[in-house]
Amino acid sequence: MEHHPIGISAFTAVRVPALRFGCGECHALPRMLSDAGFGRIGIVTGSASFRGSEAWGRLQDDLKHAGITASDHQIAGEPTPAAVDDIAAVLRANDAQAVVAIGGGSVLDAGKASAAAVFADGSIRDYLEGVGTRAPNGRTLPMYAVPTTAGTGTEATKNAVLSEIGPKGFKKSLRHDNYTPVAAIIDPELAVGCPPEVTAASGMDALTQLLEAWVSTAASPFTDALTESGFGWAARSLVRAVLHGDDLHARSGMAYAAYLSGVGLANAGLGIVHGAASPIGARVPIPHGAFCGTMLAASVRHTLRKLEPADPGAVTALAKYARAGEVITGRSWGGDADNRAALVAELERMTEILDLPRLSDFGVTKEICRDVAAATAGKGHPAPFSAADVEALLIERL
Repeated sequence: MEHHPIGISAFTAVRVPALRFGCGECHALPRMLSDAGFGRIGIVTGSASFRGSEAWGRLQDDLKHAGITASDHQIAGEPTPAAVDDIAAVLRANDAQAVVAIGGGSVLDAGKASAAAVFADGSIRDYLEGVGTRAPNGRTLPMYAVPTTAGTGTEATKNAVLSEIGPKGFKKSLRHDNYTPVAAIIDPELAVGCPPEVTAASGMDALTQLLEAWVSTAASPFTDALTESGFGWAARSLVRAVLHGDDLHARSGMAYAAYLSGVGLANAGLGIVHGAASPIGARVPIPHGAFCGTMLAASVRHTLRKLEPADPGAVTALAKYARAGEVITGRSWGGDADNRAALVAELERMTEILDLPRLSDFGVTKEICRDVAAATAGKGHPAPFSAADVEALLIERL
């Protein structure tokens, strides 16, 4: 019998940060900074709830004990270029040596962008993709990412998303390989105080990223291994983390899944939901996680309708969706078609149980859906979506 070797197609993988994962690991941060020789830092945080926590008070004490001084910056909502420029000015004036960002994805984005903006000539706005005309040179202060939600996985990526909301608004990335954090400190205990609605939206965003990277046309065996592990953990952990916020097993599972979603994003890209997330986020103040989460089930259902089994790429995607159905539901339902149907049903069940908002709750109209659809890029999505297809998908979730 003739044997044919099985090979793996060429792929690349980008740098990931050094990782400390586990309950209590946030307390290692001052020692990490001290060991790296940093005496002056900037700290970027988000919610007032973290600032009132025991962890925040202990961090202040430990930094002082380590001889580290810190400028203090707070971000409300998603960061704008102007807010980043303001933070960078203070970091520059204080001769900061590193930046620590503690919070959700928007806070980590602000931290990344501020660390880079210290070395920018002019506003950081000038370096945003599709907005500015200048290319980032990669100079940045070392950035330490400490997520307090489990969603975007931005602690593992090289881009920072900044936005200005309005009819002429934008939501665009600052991107360079050097902007990947030097370290990610993922402590599931920090997410215990995260409100249920934020936990739900963030967690569904992580699941969206995992599934979009899993079926992406740029996926590889490397990303396949990580994203399958990630959506398995998300399926077992998300609903429980929302309903029982103090369950550290569930919080740990979601924290790990979110980190893997960032690695998947960085190495395989995303799909149609994230293609629409930027233009809609530029038009209305809709949280990124809420948009992605509410769109996930519908996007998978619409995608499965469009995939043609005769296309070799579609065959691969159809098989992957079937495998995802098995992993996410925890069992096989028979043939591949049954497993794909089970996947859609489970995602719809999660959308209902988690009470994810409709787009109209944020002021989205049919007119906005049409404009957003026209500006949506398909990225690495496994099925082609026309503007009319995207518009129909968005209108379904009004």
